[in-house]
Amino acid sequence: MNSITRYKKFTLFLSITAVLVCDLSCSHNKNNISSHPGIAEINDTLRTGNFTKAFSMTDDLKQAAISKGDSCLWSEAMVQQGINSYYQGNPAGVLAYSDSALTWLERQKASVSTARILAKAYQTKGSYYDQYHFNSDSTALYFRKAVDQVELAGISYDLPQAYANYANAMRLGAALDSAAIYYHRAITTADSLGLETIHYIPLYNGIASVFTDMRDFKNSNIWWNKSMEIFDSMDQFDKFNTLTGYGNDYYYQTDYNGAEKVFTRLREMLDSVPGAEWETMFTDVNLADIYIHGGRIQEATNMLDRAARYFTTEQPNPMVMSYIQTLRMRAATASGDFAGGLKLANTYPETDTLRLEQHLARLKAMEDLYSNIGNHRLAYITRCRYDHLNDSLRSYRMSQQISAINAIYQRDHRILNLEADSTRQQAHIYKLTAAIAISLAVIVVMILILLARRIHARKREEKMMNKIISLRQENLRNRVTPHFIYNALNHELHNEKSGKPSHLDSLIDLIRRQQIVVSEILIPFSEELKFTDDYIRVIGDNGRDPFAYNFSIDPEINPDFAFPSMTLQILVENAFKHGFTTLPPETERRLIISVKHIDKDIISVSVFNNCGDSPSGIEKGGTGLRVLLETIKIINEHNRQQTHFKIDTEAEINGMHGCNATITLPDNLKP
Repeated sequence: MNSITRYKKFTLFLSITAVLVCDLSCSHNKNNISSHPGIAEINDTLRTGNFTKAFSMTDDLKQAAISKGDSCLWSEAMVQQGINSYYQGNPAGVLAYSDSALTWLERQKASVSTARILAKAYQTKGSYYDQYHFNSDSTALYFRKAVDQVELAGISYDLPQAYANYANAMRLGAALDSAAIYYHRAITTADSLGLETIHYIPLYNGIASVFTDMRDFKNSNIWWNKSMEIFDSMDQFDKFNTLTGYGNDYYYQTDYNGAEKVFTRLREMLDSVPGAEWETMFTDVNLADIYIHGGRIQEATNMLDRAARYFTTEQPNPMVMSYIQTLRMRAATASGDFAGGLKLANTYPETDTLRLEQHLARLKAMEDLYSNIGNHRLAYITRCRYDHLNDSLRSYRMSQQISAINAIYQRDHRILNLEADSTRQQAHIYKLTAAIAISLAVIVVMILILLARRIHARKREEKMMNKIISLRQENLRNRVTPHFIYNALNHELHNEKSGKPSHLDSLIDLIRRQQIVVSEILIPFSEELKFTDDYIRVIGDNGRDPFAYNFSIDPEINPDFAFPSMTLQILVENAFKHGFTTLPPETERRLIISVKHIDKDIISVSVFNNCGDSPSGIEKGGTGLRVLLETIKIINEHNRQQTHFKIDTEAEINGMHGCNATITLPDNLKP
């Protein structure tokens, strides 16, 4: 599955998305956000699938900016590297590059050139939060900032897409009234600019999906019909999004025959599209949902099993898997396997990350299950929750129906009378120009007030973000603390039963020192090393297998350099837990920690263990590794020079084969 396919995968169950990074979708704009001609060429190359060439072109552009001392071009190249990382499926790169550009851009005075690049950077960061964190609040925040910058720079041809991005973020956050307003604004602006048909595809699909979400099928039908009128001008992925949303509209109307026809048509189309495995599996899940309603339980179960394997191993997606488990519960209930349904409900409970439609589907499945097993109290409670959420959709629909119909009429009326209105609009522009000239002094004062308010808001936001980072770091530490103490105490208990020497004094020092560093992001490396040495004394002497530990540091390195707290201990713990356990009994366990300069101001800290033939000297997705990666992510948000972490499972040191985990970091880290 290539990266350009992954870009199209913002769609979640029973919904379609219009979240598009402007530079990825507005190639036909006459006044694109990317002002440098090399940027347009890079993105054309990306769309052809030649990623290697596009990445090389971006590096060349950045080097040219550095050689010319052109900071503006450098920031634009950094944003482009973030977009390249997005195509590549590299979330860390998306965030790191866009933040590097924003660090410089947000300090500059407001201008058209910086506003162009700021809008692009905010759109890239908004897409990061939508794609990789499913965080509708952060997505909306950055897309709103992008709208402000596009409006400030007067980039009229980018306004429709900027409005549509923000509208979709509102929709995914269940603010359907705001989503409808901004989709209407995007379409109206596109009409006034006379944009080509290709620009209306995400706009029509987006507003149609909003009305589908509101269960306002009269208006959703109007916009789906408009989308289908331009179906032949779409590419394969736009057709996938359109047919998915169109089929969902039939589904929510409980017209399951109509929905099945649309999804069957989509399934047949995907059979002829190379590399569309993700879309095929996604469509199979929608078909399985319809088959359950039609009583075709075995067919649905087979399709869900295939999709579950795919979305678990090949393209992991927790939100997709959550809905698959909901459908499995419904299938179990429909087939009379109530025990299996309850087991699924207990194994895969609701989570706060589910979007509104997934919550409704899960609650309906739970209500049916409880009713069938005779637990009417839980069935009633679940039904009340379902009605509360469903009523929120209905209230949006009632509040927006009149204004939406009026907006549709106004839009169609504007298109039919565009030429007749042209002369009248021109006269209005002349009058408006005269009024602006007279009111220039007032406008200048208003602009100064607006800028002052924005500066104040930015400072308030920065203060709030610092508080959030502090709380998040403390939470990460609290997660790893009980995990580590449990492992250490368990080892001491084993020693006591075996009559071996105890290291409880070292363990007490560990716990005491841990309470000191638990809320710290960075500590001196010497303190981290003391912490690790105590850990090795506690866990290293098992009295059965020989163990050797070696530490070395380049003499010119000050051992008090700033280092991410508790990360060295995590790597050492993994060496014992996941590396040495693969070695045969009585084989010597070797642990080597080395600290050295790999560049003038870059330090490398590596932890090597001679794990067995199966190179598993590091945990796979466990608590410790997640904390380590999150800690590095937080540090990288505040340092221009980035900290990196890598694992070599086939390393060789002094003739020994094993696993080598390395952290490279600048010698002047700031928390």
